[in-house]
Amino acid sequence: MKIRPSPLGNVPVQAFGTDRALYSAANTRTLDAVLLFMNRPAPIPLRTLAATCLSLLGFLAPASAATTINVTNHLAYGANIGWIDWRSHAATGATLTDFICSGYLYSANVGWLHLGNGTPANGIQYQNNSATDFGVNVDSSGNLRGSAYGANIGWIQFEASGAPRVDLCTGRFSGACYSANCGWISLSNTVAHVQTDALLPGPDTDGDGLADAWELQHFGSLAQEGAGDADGDGASNAQEHLAGTDPTDATRRLVITNYAATTDGTNTSVSWQSVPSRHYFIEQTLDLNSPFWTDLGIGQIPPAGSVTTRTFTDTNAPMRFLRVRAVKPLAP
Repeated sequence: MKIRPSPLGNVPVQAFGTDRALYSAANTRTLDAVLLFMNRPAPIPLRTLAATCLSLLGFLAPASAATTINVTNHLAYGANIGWIDWRSHAATGATLTDFICSGYLYSANVGWLHLGNGTPANGIQYQNNSATDFGVNVDSSGNLRGSAYGANIGWIQFEASGAPRVDLCTGRFSGACYSANCGWISLSNTVAHVQTDALLPGPDTDGDGLADAWELQHFGSLAQEGAGDADGDGASNAQEHLAGTDPTDATRRLVITNYAATTDGTNTSVSWQSVPSRHYFIEQTLDLNSPFWTDLGIGQIPPAGSVTTRTFTDTNAPMRFLRVRAVKPLAP
């Protein structure tokens, strides 16, 4: 049988606080927690931490986009159906957002496979309860769950038993999905794997700097604004969106939770709240009025659970500012 292919910058740093504890924002794709310490061993109070990062222009992607799948790593494999191309077409191949998958995969043996239309009925994730609301979802840990469909093979299930998952930091897929008609389909093996270059935030139809799906998930409507602070924790909704934290939980925000330093500041330990979908940099400057911050030399730091800690040495300085910068590794 021959299968016919389907036609298808920077915002100014503004800091508020008591003593010498500061919390700030540096640009439209990152959020920073800034800590100032001087040559004294006494701990710095962290009573008041706030931030201003309201300009998110360019951060949100349009509703439709080209495939996010890597040009080199794009093949899954099923022993009974052969290779499946997740980058089947530059315009209609698989696309991943923070919440869902959409687009088409292609197998030379079974034809087109549909991951979902990109518009779940509830605006957040597919419910997989009808022919018009099915697809594969991405949860906050990167697990892939739901159903894809191929006209020639029926449903393909992404379930816990196969542990299909996308690494939120590297974009690499792992695990397998299952077809009752074709068996297991591996997303990663010793020969090839699937990888996405980005996780798109999704559309922002009301233009408030908050992705619609994120806003609906946390607030149930699009009534909130980026400048608002729903949980009253001092971090705006826009800042929480950027940092990957929960805007309805006052205990979760990007914040330095602890630090310790020797008198001359040469040995320092910094801890901050972290989330699975973000990486972090520790940066420094000797002058808070300077626009130039330099990496401390540790490089990009993956999260180590809900709190991440790094200890480092540095040169003697009478005063030094440190900031922890959150970045989304798979930002478009």
